[in-house]
Amino acid sequence: MPRVIFQKYKKWTSTLDPDRHKAKFKEIDELRQSQTTETEFWDEEGYYEEEMGEYEESEFSLSEGEPSLNIGKIDLSFPETIEEFEDSQQCYPPSYYTLSPKERLLLLYAENFRKQLVLSHPKRRAMVLALPNECRVQKFVCTTIRPTAFIYPELISNVEEIAKFVADFVQYEPLEDPINLPTRLISPDTLLRRRKGNSYEMATLLVSILAGAGHPALVVSGVAREEIVVNDQLAIPYPYPIVEVEAEEVIPPVEKPGQKYKLRGLPDLESHLVEDMAEVHRLKAAEEKQIQDEIIRKKMEELELLAVDRHHYRRSHAWVVIINNAPWSVKPKTTYTDVNGDVVESPPTALFIEPSTGFICETGCKQYILIDSIWNQHNYYVNKQKHQRVGELRWDLRDTNDWEHMLPGEPPEMRVYKMSSDENITDEDRDIDEEKHLDCICCWVDRLHIGLADFEQRFPSSEKVIQYKGAIEERFAPYSQRDGKVKQLIVYNNDECTDPKVQYQYFENRADFMRHVKYTFATDQFEEIFIKGRNDSLKSLQYFGDSSLTRNVYFYSGSRIDSLDLMVVKPESLVLHYKGRCDKCWYKEFEFTAENVLKKVTEKFYKASAHDVGTSDIATRIFLFQQNKIILKFHYTFGALTATTVEFTKPPRADYGKELVYNEKLTKIYKANPLDPTRTNLELYKLLREQLLYEDQLRKNFEKIYEDINNIFDLRKSEKMDPKLKFRIFDPLRNGAARAIRMRQFEEEEELKKEIASKPADFLAPYLVPYKLQEELTPEQSLNAYNSCLNDLKTRFVSLLNNLQRHYEDLTSESKSLNRFLNKFENQFDNYDYKRLVQQSKDLELNKRMVQQRLTLTHEESQKKYEQVKASLLKDTRLNLRKEDLVRRSSETSK
Repeated sequence: MPRVIFQKYKKWTSTLDPDRHKAKFKEIDELRQSQTTETEFWDEEGYYEEEMGEYEESEFSLSEGEPSLNIGKIDLSFPETIEEFEDSQQCYPPSYYTLSPKERLLLLYAENFRKQLVLSHPKRRAMVLALPNECRVQKFVCTTIRPTAFIYPELISNVEEIAKFVADFVQYEPLEDPINLPTRLISPDTLLRRRKGNSYEMATLLVSILAGAGHPALVVSGVAREEIVVNDQLAIPYPYPIVEVEAEEVIPPVEKPGQKYKLRGLPDLESHLVEDMAEVHRLKAAEEKQIQDEIIRKKMEELELLAVDRHHYRRSHAWVVIINNAPWSVKPKTTYTDVNGDVVESPPTALFIEPSTGFICETGCKQYILIDSIWNQHNYYVNKQKHQRVGELRWDLRDTNDWEHMLPGEPPEMRVYKMSSDENITDEDRDIDEEKHLDCICCWVDRLHIGLADFEQRFPSSEKVIQYKGAIEERFAPYSQRDGKVKQLIVYNNDECTDPKVQYQYFENRADFMRHVKYTFATDQFEEIFIKGRNDSLKSLQYFGDSSLTRNVYFYSGSRIDSLDLMVVKPESLVLHYKGRCDKCWYKEFEFTAENVLKKVTEKFYKASAHDVGTSDIATRIFLFQQNKIILKFHYTFGALTATTVEFTKPPRADYGKELVYNEKLTKIYKANPLDPTRTNLELYKLLREQLLYEDQLRKNFEKIYEDINNIFDLRKSEKMDPKLKFRIFDPLRNGAARAIRMRQFEEEEELKKEIASKPADFLAPYLVPYKLQEELTPEQSLNAYNSCLNDLKTRFVSLLNNLQRHYEDLTSESKSLNRFLNKFENQFDNYDYKRLVQQSKDLELNKRMVQQRLTLTHEESQKKYEQVKASLLKDTRLNLRKEDLVRRSSETSK
């Protein structure tokens, strides 16, 4: 008998004649082709022909020159790579390079499923069912998905943040041959370590994170446009809204005089025929333009169906779909009320996510052309719908006329049971529990893990540059730039990105609390935005490259004492805007010379309400320093068309110690209403004195304000030259110094606790506190401390013994009363109550014995402790005790 040698990885070759059953196979194929018209299962004669246009039949195959039956074939010899990867440096788990019996059964089932579809529909694109992993072992694609929930807030529930993270964390690599199927599908765990992968691997990772967050996500395998496959975003405008924080513009209030009567306007006697005819022509032209735009849109939709090159319908790509209202979803279902008033579950809808960019779009987007199949961790679904656009697809996976299931009945939420009226529901439930079918095994991939350092780094090289249509975006990892920059966006005037228009810079973790900088190239203008927290309450700073131009400085008025909101700095003027001041002042303007000498000060006030007490009715106050004048303009009174004005010409200053002499000739008064009371000279004198005192205060305030604004500008220069970053006190990645300080403090505390525990107790220390010279006590002081310590100890023990004795007596009396009660009414209880009361009596006796034993032990311990403390006090060198005092103390104690 010849010796048979089994080789592990050698494929078995058949010696049968392949033409022996050729006629039988031909008969079976004809029978299957005749059955397809009855079952309406993929009309291969018309499938994809409209999309393909006039391409030849040879171009329908996925790979030219290769039979369709061999594309995507699963090796049923189940090769493993144990010898190569068992002791490798990568330390892969055994599940990566071996196949379990359940996995082999799934692969066998998948290969049979693939062959049936290929034999029935040879013109259909090949399916992605099993691909080699990083250990070159074929794994079923559904088992490669590893749902994992992460602790980072951005990856918990926000779909947009999860998609952006995957697009940033992993560098996209196009398929080596996008015309054919991918040659590998590494696990998401390995992809997180390598940080590079193709569309299928990134889609698998994205689905794993989304599924861990509770979203019904699936991997989509199909055909996409060339710019999507190669990740070309030059034709895409900047897709995200530009975060631009603009400072609030202070709009001065327009004060309108109160008018009781108004004149009626003149009638319009001019003809508007020309304007009306122009409006009619304009509406007609707009309607015609809308019709033309609709015609152009329809033509563009028709042109989109045409192939742009010979590989238009053959570029394989993978992306992610989220099916809202999916049967297995844990998210709340959306419902609507139908015409009958019943609450009905809404049909499933879908959203597409591109893993290479993180963009989210509707199913009607033009980036994707065909969908072959989709899968998740539960099942594999093949698309059976005839469609010209992806937006025409229906996403109810329970409908087997639209989607073919590889594993029928998986997951259990996908099952639809049809029961007749005479069937028993309980029997049906029993049959469902006892049914046996093939389901998907648990994932062979290790649990996904992203370290804190990798999560903060986010980008493989700590930065990422993307060029869009008319914009270039640069993103950086936190703390990777010296100035704390995390994002920079430059918007250009042209699509080729050669003529810059505006530059946006975003910062984080800055010690100066700056978050945003906007620079306009045309005007050479900068705008810096700050968050709350600065000592100077700076909110925004607008300035030009030329320091001689106007600069606007905004503040957080709520955190400033003077409620300053805006400061406009000009070469020879300073304008201040306030918000919410108690004196109703909202505007101040200082005009000065080049030598900082005041020329004019203007103040404006809001009109005080009837409830405000102690406020003046001044609307505008002007100080003319060179003309020696003070002009006061009051608010409009009711029914007045003009405002009352008082103009003071400042008299010469009085000598020291003398009062100011008032001259009524130096005062000009204009009364808007002649019926208003006339101010007396005394009132005018007091008003003038108030303004003169306030004028002196204004000079000092101007000097302080001018100094403060110069300090702010100097501080900003130093912060730009040497930017500093801050970090949290509990940041484990950077705050090593703070952690070392905390660890040193912890060690010192532990050493102190050990030192205290090793030393004997100092009973005398609390009683030496009243004495200043604790090392040199007199005999009287020593005797007082000695007696106080022993008396307090004795009192404490006596109190403890009394409490225990009282507790023992209470238990004894309660036990006696319960026993008397039981003896008297023993025959009137049922068994349950009697046993409960007997058990209660036993518990009382047990507690009484425990208290009695504790009383005895406490009495013995108190005597020993008293003698120990007494002996330690006699040996203490800090006490200066005399023998006669101790003898007298012992005699008193014995009595």
